[in-house]
Amino acid sequence: MAIQTRPPIVTIMGHVDHGKTSLLDYIRKAHVVAREAGGITQHIGAYQIEFKGKKVTFIDTPGHAAFNKMRARGARVTDLIILVVAANDGVKPQTVEAIRHIKEANVPVIVAINKIDLPNVFPDMAKAQLAEEGILVSGYGGDVDVVELSAKTGQGVDALLDLILVTAELHDYKADPTADLRAVVIESTKDKNRGPVATVIVQEGTLTPRQDIVAPSAEQDATTPQIEGRVRQLVDENRKALQEVRPGSPAEIIGFTTVPPVGSYVFEKGKVPAELPTSLTTAKEVAEADPFADLFEQKPKLKLMLRADVQGTLEAIEQNLDPEAIELLRSGVGEVTEDDVDYAETTGATIYAFHTKVSRQIEEKARNANVKLKQYDVIYKMLEDLQKRMLKLIEPTIDEVVLGEAEILQIFDMKGERIAGSRMITGEMKKTDLLHLKRGDEIISNPEIKSLMHGKETIDSVKAKNEFGLTFKKKKEEFQVGDKLVAYKVED
Repeated sequence: MAIQTRPPIVTIMGHVDHGKTSLLDYIRKAHVVAREAGGITQHIGAYQIEFKGKKVTFIDTPGHAAFNKMRARGARVTDLIILVVAANDGVKPQTVEAIRHIKEANVPVIVAINKIDLPNVFPDMAKAQLAEEGILVSGYGGDVDVVELSAKTGQGVDALLDLILVTAELHDYKADPTADLRAVVIESTKDKNRGPVATVIVQEGTLTPRQDIVAPSAEQDATTPQIEGRVRQLVDENRKALQEVRPGSPAEIIGFTTVPPVGSYVFEKGKVPAELPTSLTTAKEVAEADPFADLFEQKPKLKLMLRADVQGTLEAIEQNLDPEAIELLRSGVGEVTEDDVDYAETTGATIYAFHTKVSRQIEEKARNANVKLKQYDVIYKMLEDLQKRMLKLIEPTIDEVVLGEAEILQIFDMKGERIAGSRMITGEMKKTDLLHLKRGDEIISNPEIKSLMHGKETIDSVKAKNEFGLTFKKKKEEFQVGDKLVAYKVED
């Protein structure tokens, strides 16, 4: 082990036209590492600066969608978020969305009040509005650091960078450059001349040219790489060749066979870990939030997002939700936004919109993303629908027809797989069937079948009285001898 201090990784968020890009551009021009005279800086999604002898990495990915996708795949990349708010405009809808991301990601934040060079601006107004949204800056009941600056003139920018360095020193970000490689894709595209291109930030280990690399899919086993490649070129934002990229630093990789998705991990071939984080909340984060969480069984919940026309209606709907059956991920007043659809896509949530406008563009985006978007104009109909869905979670046999039942008799490992050796008790089970995993009378989970086997032969179905082996798509599925497997279908 060779644990060393690494550069902090910073993301800038805020409302459109509040100066995020201008701030990044100013910092880049003033402090970018190894800036070449006359060189044209490329947009690669991230860049690194040097300030007072220390490096800082900035993620320059536009919008919040990429941030959602990274978090949805368990890829916690950002150490610190800079929330930019214009002094002449205050808190706006995208500011509120950025604040949601900050709270959900549980990442430190520094507020940058921009455009103080303009006449007749009121930074205190922005600070008061932030307090209403739960961001309490110094002097307004909290301890969130705030800097007043101008991305146009550069006033206050060095003070912001000083705060970033102080925050980094306080948290003491470290990594091991000699460990196995782990990087995260923050941006990717297909270049007509260079082929698949991916911008990554290295988290552990060291990335070098000619490495054989893989980017496993979160939907597959970690041992089944979806995308492979060899690092043919490793470059910075100036297309300057790099001989190595260490933890906390960004680079552009040319050499993948196909374009890897944003948020996917990159490992050296043959050194992919057995388990990958694949959800918004990692097991470590759950344990830190609730040290007793693993002592209690986690029941399935309906993931829900709410939009309503007025605050009073929104509160009335929320009061009718059963917290045992529903996980309310997000709620707010106003129209359904593109960011809502992106967030629902990455979390698997259903969007309920009451008496609020949903544009054709949003409807089409939701359809293309396979996001369920339900609209209502009568509140009792909306509550009835929610009640039905909550009842299905509490009593899952509603509208379900049991097709067959099996019992797990033994568990054994083979080629890295945990196999449930089972016997079919009644009916029939097919590989494509929906499934409940039951312990006693309680449904533990609803796993997906990866394979059915009879001896060494792969089969598509198994009937009563026959023994078989079964593997699940989710590698960490918890099951034990004596558990029941119930195959079923849902009738509309």
